[in-house]
Amino acid sequence: QRTKMSCVSASAATCRVAPAVRGQRFNKRVATVAPRAHNRRALAIQAAVDLNAVTVADTKRKFVESYPFPIPSIWSVAVNELLVNQHFVRYSTKYSYSKLSSLGFVSVYDQLFEGFPSDEEKAKIFDCFVEALDEDPEKCRKDAAELAKLAKEAGGVDALLASPVLADIKSKGEANKFAYSRYDAIGLFRMLELGGATEPAALEKLADAAGLQLKKVNGDLSMYKGLLSKLAAAKELQKEIFEREKRKTAERLAKKEAANDATA
Repeated sequence: QRTKMSCVSASAATCRVAPAVRGQRFNKRVATVAPRAHNRRALAIQAAVDLNAVTVADTKRKFVESYPFPIPSIWSVAVNELLVNQHFVRYSTKYSYSKLSSLGFVSVYDQLFEGFPSDEEKAKIFDCFVEALDEDPEKCRKDAAELAKLAKEAGGVDALLASPVLADIKSKGEANKFAYSRYDAIGLFRMLELGGATEPAALEKLADAAGLQLKKVNGDLSMYKGLLSKLAAAKELQKEIFEREKRKTAERLAKKEAANDATA
């Protein structure tokens, strides 16, 4: 029996950044609001109305309540962006859980959080993130590990194509019961990496086996690589700032000691 982890978690500062979410299929309906006529002309205002029973604000609040501690800005921005994007996938009417998406998310999370100050807090943030989306973090990790193991043992693209995970996604997609996310694209890419199938045609074969559009998959992989590049640059900048401040502190201490020696 699984013991639910109590996430001692990070302050409202965690969600102070609300990045714009573009290119996602939101579960929204466009409503026409007719304001009072002005000069006998009425303006039709198109307002996006969120029809989800669980709103983005609900998901973000759930995360912050379970992890109420500050997260360094380098990671907090990425966490917020991923949480908002995944919210709309998770609460799509077509959503169904998939191991492929779990492998993709775990791969993204582990790479994004490389160099995080605390492994313990990194694990807590992961659990609270997944639970904020009403999913099971333990199952997510377990399924990702199983699919990664399967990919490693496949040894090539042909064996990967036989994976029931891909066939299941294709079947759900044909039944209109599958909500694609960028984690599916990353999961495909990770399977190829682990399986040693690095030829360009291999990704097309896997995408076709899962019933996914190659153009969409390639676009999301490019976006993912861009996110990693930005994070790497931010980490490097932070490192330079810390080193500069460390040198300044050392110089101030040296001057202070020299002044004390001179007056002694």
